Amino acid sequence: MTEQITVRGYVATDPESRSLPDGTVVVTFRLASTPRWFDAQSSTWRDGHTNWLTVQAFRGLGLNALASLKKGQPVVVVGRLKVRFWDGENGRHTAVDVDAVSIGHDLALGTACFQRTVTAAAAGERERPGDPAATADGAEGTAPEGVDPETGELLREAQPAGAGEDRAPA
Repeated sequence: MTEQITVRGYVATDPESRSLPDGTVVVTFRLASTPRWFDAQSSTWRDGHTNWLTVQAFRGLGLNALASLKKGQPVVVVGRLKVRFWDGENGRHTAVDVDAVSIGHDLALGTACFQRTVTAAAAGERERPGDPAATADGAEGTAPEGVDPETGELLREAQPAGAGEDRAPA
């Protein structure tokens, strides 16, 4: 079964990175998705059944997820659904995976600060003779803020107080 789905939920484990035998980077994390609604009769919020999924993100998407996501953050994931079955010591098992094509913070629950990533290869493709600091977005003279102009790698420098801090859902 391969269906594209969109899932809202919370990052349940910190993302972890590994490399496949061919060198492809894959980042995985668990996602908990619990529907919630307001019950007008009791004037309270109700939680439904929690679905647990394993999200897999490959290559650049995976590296961006690794640099951006932390356990507890609300996210929206779009990807291809994979349901796997296998027999083990304790009987038949099922796993539900999502091969992500897009991942983002859920802005209904907080704010985010987007930072475009520029790889060295992408920066080199757009480089003009005599302008080694030209960037992938065509700007001349300097690399985007937070990106090393020589390597195109994302810099992890200190942020101003309060920037990027997690906010608890209301």
